[in-house]
Amino acid sequence: MGIQERKIREFEQRGQEILDAALSLFGSDDWEQVTVEQIAKKSEVGKGTIYKHFESKNEIYVRLAIRFQKRMASEIGLLDQSMPVLDRLRCYIRAAWEMHLSSKELHLVFMFCSRAEFRAQLPSNLLTEMQEAESRVIIFTHQLMVEGIEQGLFPNKPINLLIFGLQSMFWGAIQLIWSGYLGDIDHEQHLEEVTSFMIAGLVHHNQPIPQTKD
Repeated sequence: MGIQERKIREFEQRGQEILDAALSLFGSDDWEQVTVEQIAKKSEVGKGTIYKHFESKNEIYVRLAIRFQKRMASEIGLLDQSMPVLDRLRCYIRAAWEMHLSSKELHLVFMFCSRAEFRAQLPSNLLTEMQEAESRVIIFTHQLMVEGIEQGLFPNKPINLLIFGLQSMFWGAIQLIWSGYLGDIDHEQHLEEVTSFMIAGLVHHNQPIPQTKD
């Protein structure tokens, strides 16, 4: 390995260490108030070193969100694409569930970076990079919905509406867990319940609701 290549690798490694240090500070309710100075102190580097790697704190958020999306894409890539649609959807929900419960800090950053007002502040190149990292997950989700519609499993509705229902249930469940509202629960049992509820809602929500007799 040449000197220049070693320097590049060391620079990239230091950047990842800074991201890890920042993430470790993002677990509290006021995590958005964490400063670059605090990140530098946690990283055991000077503030100037932070800015050699990242233009702003927003870029730190984005780099962490991109890391999350790449990990999610890797999990999706392991799924057997020959599985029936509903089995694939169940495995997809499980992978997403495990990803979001693997790190409260990373979940918070991911959700923060998903907000339209945050994205509106980003320079175009950084926004494009984040969108490119998201694209594989988005494409997989849309293809899954299209297959379900074509097979008559899901209602023939705009995909964004189908996905919205799934997201609402999923984010609600994750939020209940990370808020501490449910206390010490069996995550596996709750995953099965939420997943079954999500799939049943997607498949059956167009059916008429039985009328109760007075």
